[in-house]
Amino acid sequence: MLLEKGVSQELINSNLQIIKGDIRDASTIKPALMLNGRIVNIIVSGLGSTPSLTAKVDWNICRDGVPNIIDAVASLNPTTPPFLAVISTTGITKGPRDVPLAFIPFYHVALASPHEDKRLMEGAVLKAASKLNNEQTLISGYTIIRPSFLVDWKEGTKLRVGTEEKPILGYTISRQSVGRWIYEDVIAEGGSKWSGKTVTLTY
Repeated sequence: MLLEKGVSQELINSNLQIIKGDIRDASTIKPALMLNGRIVNIIVSGLGSTPSLTAKVDWNICRDGVPNIIDAVASLNPTTPPFLAVISTTGITKGPRDVPLAFIPFYHVALASPHEDKRLMEGAVLKAASKLNNEQTLISGYTIIRPSFLVDWKEGTKLRVGTEEKPILGYTISRQSVGRWIYEDVIAEGGSKWSGKTVTLTY
């Protein structure tokens, strides 16, 4: 996949590390958070489940997985906690409506379970970013990314960005566009550009 995108094999070999594990197994989470003997400075979680008519779906993976990542970070006791970016979803906002009216029945009925999973995940992120009894926070900052309905189509040319307070309404966005935006606007910026923000992405 990366080769098809023009990434050289040399670059892949020197930068990509694949660790087989389970998001519910702390012993496999911890190695994934380390690079050259030190904890990474930015963590991106794209946990989620895909609806299926034939297979059992785990609608608890986000609410369980992200807190496990945060717990693994805490157990490593870093001098400087890492920044955490998580991919969530539109349709669960406490602010102004962030999905088109036509999507509301589909989102609130067919996607009720995965949306509840994402909502609880977001709560875990906000809790980790809060100071408890004047102690150091478990993460140095966060960005919650809420893309509109994810598709595997070719990237569009007009990605639009909103916030929870001022969302941008749209129907779909490609996974490639979301990944590109996370790299360019979160990772490359060290997390600072959208720190503490909940961001909506759509075409």
